[in-house]
Amino acid sequence: MNRYLGPYEILSALGAGGMGEVYRARDTKLNREVAIKVLPESLASDPAALERFEREAHAVAALSHPNILAIHDFGVEDGVSFAVMELLEGETLHAKLQGGALPQRKALDYAQQMAQGLAAAHDRGIVHRDLKPENLFVTKDGRLKILDFGLAKKAERQRTDAVTSAPTAARHTDPGTVMGTVGYMSPEQVRGLDVDHRSDLFSFGTILYEMLSGERAFRRETTPETLTAILREEPPELSTSKKSIDPALAGLVRHCLEKSPDERFQSARDLAYALSTLPSSSGAVSGATSLVSLAGPRRRLPSALLGGVVGVLVGALAAGLLLRPKPVEPPSFEVLTYSGSDTQPSVSPDGKTIAFVSARDGKNRIWLKERAGGGEVALTEGPDTLPRFSPDGSSVLFVRGVADQSAVYRVPLVGGEARKFVGPASDADWSPHGRQIGFLRLGVQNGKVATSIHLVEVNGANERLIGRVENHILTLLRWSPDGRALAALERQATGSGHPRIALFPLDGQEPRRLEVPGTGLVRGLAWNGDGRLLVLVGSGSTFIGSRTTRVLAMDPRSGRTRALLSGIDLIGDVDVVGPGSLVLVTGGRRANLRELPLARPGEAGRWLTRGSSVDRQPVYAPDGEWVAFNSNRSGNSDIWEVSTKTGAVRRLTDDPADDIDPAYTRDGKHILFGSYRSGHFEIWMAERDGSGARRVSNDGLDAENPAATPDGQWIVYGSGSPEKRGIWKARLDGSAAARLAEGAVVMPEISPDGRLVSYVTSVAAGAPDGTIRAVRFEDGAPVPVEVVARGTRNGTGRHRWMPGGDAFLFLTEDAKGEYGVAMQDVTPGRDTSATRRPVAGFVADSLIESLGVSPDRARLTVSELVNSSSLLLADGVEGVAGRPGGVK
Repeated sequence: MNRYLGPYEILSALGAGGMGEVYRARDTKLNREVAIKVLPESLASDPAALERFEREAHAVAALSHPNILAIHDFGVEDGVSFAVMELLEGETLHAKLQGGALPQRKALDYAQQMAQGLAAAHDRGIVHRDLKPENLFVTKDGRLKILDFGLAKKAERQRTDAVTSAPTAARHTDPGTVMGTVGYMSPEQVRGLDVDHRSDLFSFGTILYEMLSGERAFRRETTPETLTAILREEPPELSTSKKSIDPALAGLVRHCLEKSPDERFQSARDLAYALSTLPSSSGAVSGATSLVSLAGPRRRLPSALLGGVVGVLVGALAAGLLLRPKPVEPPSFEVLTYSGSDTQPSVSPDGKTIAFVSARDGKNRIWLKERAGGGEVALTEGPDTLPRFSPDGSSVLFVRGVADQSAVYRVPLVGGEARKFVGPASDADWSPHGRQIGFLRLGVQNGKVATSIHLVEVNGANERLIGRVENHILTLLRWSPDGRALAALERQATGSGHPRIALFPLDGQEPRRLEVPGTGLVRGLAWNGDGRLLVLVGSGSTFIGSRTTRVLAMDPRSGRTRALLSGIDLIGDVDVVGPGSLVLVTGGRRANLRELPLARPGEAGRWLTRGSSVDRQPVYAPDGEWVAFNSNRSGNSDIWEVSTKTGAVRRLTDDPADDIDPAYTRDGKHILFGSYRSGHFEIWMAERDGSGARRVSNDGLDAENPAATPDGQWIVYGSGSPEKRGIWKARLDGSAAARLAEGAVVMPEISPDGRLVSYVTSVAAGAPDGTIRAVRFEDGAPVPVEVVARGTRNGTGRHRWMPGGDAFLFLTEDAKGEYGVAMQDVTPGRDTSATRRPVAGFVADSLIESLGVSPDRARLTVSELVNSSSLLLADGVEGVAGRPGGVK
């Protein structure tokens, strides 16, 4: 361990455990001693787990509760991830219990502090899931602290008889995942069911039972017996086994230990109140609190004392019912449109009309829908996208594509022609007062892609630049309700890396970046009426298809987020309709593999795969019988094979991380693929059956699209890393890496003779989008080859060499805007554009997404993509405050 981690000087070791090593350290900035927990490599190298830890650490830090361990900081130094916490002096509750039961007064004191800390955490949506005496610390002055909120390991499916410890987490656990510590787990944890805050209350009950009795509530000889006891048995009664224990307190413990969550206390605040009604010392109730004695013939209590005892018991047991918060009704959903091609909703200021984009008649146009009447009518001629209502609701701003450029247009709702406002521009939004428009402009300068943000008056005057980013693309421009800043989604020009929200102040200050939780795609952005950003984040990726998507409320000052809504098949875009009401886009995608005869263009061919999965990036094995592809049919993206002879399908890789874009070595003995197993995409290699997978590339951020040389000694791949962007070659052990082409270039392919490497450029590289070029494999020298595969959709330009090396097959767009596969001869130094001919697709109802060609040149396998999208209204969404400046 280095002596310093950032500004923290390591002084000495304090201990170690499953969640990492803990050190005493000195904060050199504030001159105070702190505790530093160095996260284990298994957590620090897992982006999903690390992101979850950071998110929960932020939430816990915001609690600032005296009964929760304070988290001061989180950082990474030389690849070491660490958390900085307050330094505690004292001992764990586990250590205190080594001497047996605690006095009732002390147990009640600790229980109340624990309940208060849990209540604060649960109010923020944080569920501990691993409450146990080892995670409770008692300071020298008697303050109880709950430890390890947010220190989450990645949930793994595992046998229940092997569970010894588990992490904390926010809100819910995936069903089927068993997490918790044996003896303190709730029944729903044992069963691997979805858990909520009430699971913590069961664990609370087991700890309070142990404090009062000195024995674990469900201790058995073996782990399976312990788990069975939690599910089916009750612990010995406290009031009979320990006569000094208040029966009301024993009843409270029983209430916590109910097998069904619905029969326990429903909140930690209810539990804390019930505890506060109990006497604080054993002496006050000894000899007079046994309910058994109240029923016996030998002893009668004075009526005043009897009333007091019954009052305490009623207070303790009824507090959970009387003070239980009313259950929150789940949101309701209503599908608003049904064409299957509706996206990008924008709601009018009064919340009565929705403008949206629809391609239902073959062309993207702006449509209007009245919420009350339900009618839908086209507003523009198209091709148009990105509508935005004016603040007074009289007109709609939108973006229209014109040749190679796009510009901002404005059209009145009551009729009239759309008029060009400003251009070129890729997105735009109104100022809150309606007197200015902000817009984005994408371009290339000095070989670098750049996006700039501009302001202009509504009369077209006084255009000025307020911000610019290089090597990044800005989208989803949204003007803040206070008029002081413009928010936009910022992502790398190559599409790799994690997106951020960028806030550009209008006063000329530097923009601020807000990290978006999760590793998925940001699919929508809007402002809430309370000044927070609503961010629609999908947990999957373009490789996966539909997965659960969340709407987050993000504080633009701190970047802290809170989940407002989640659901499957929410595929993009969000806008506020009114208080508690959102309009979203729902739908899904599927992609299946179809094999076509190359000699007979236009023939339907046959399906190799069929169903609701997303099967893409097909590539033929050298024997021509099998086609490898990546698919989400297993729940995440894995590599599969399908036989072109029998139709048999077999899975080659099986890892929780996404595996994509397979390629065979020329001898057919190995497969290459891109994988997220190291926390980012790198190139991996495995045996033909998927076994023995090992990492090949050492890009460090984003290596994709592998291909192997004919001799099997080298690979080529594309890098999206800002410092390494381009096409690279490397040996199979990752050594001798060298860049062959630099810039925003992707999707390399190796010619059949191994001498040339082709790749696809984009507008970010200063070339027409989808241009295919080539270099020599030996030294990266440019080769005079150029095939223009024009288009705007993902995958345009994806290409394969024809066996023999005399032509390319590639994805492109025709003059009508329809997509398909074309072929063009390849002769270095010659213009071969006249040889271009269509091969497959180019029809309105087909979108070919990727392709592979058979070794005998006779067959082509394509991935045909089908998208479906409709507008969805969500009502009753807690936390949606209404439209900024609109419906309240």
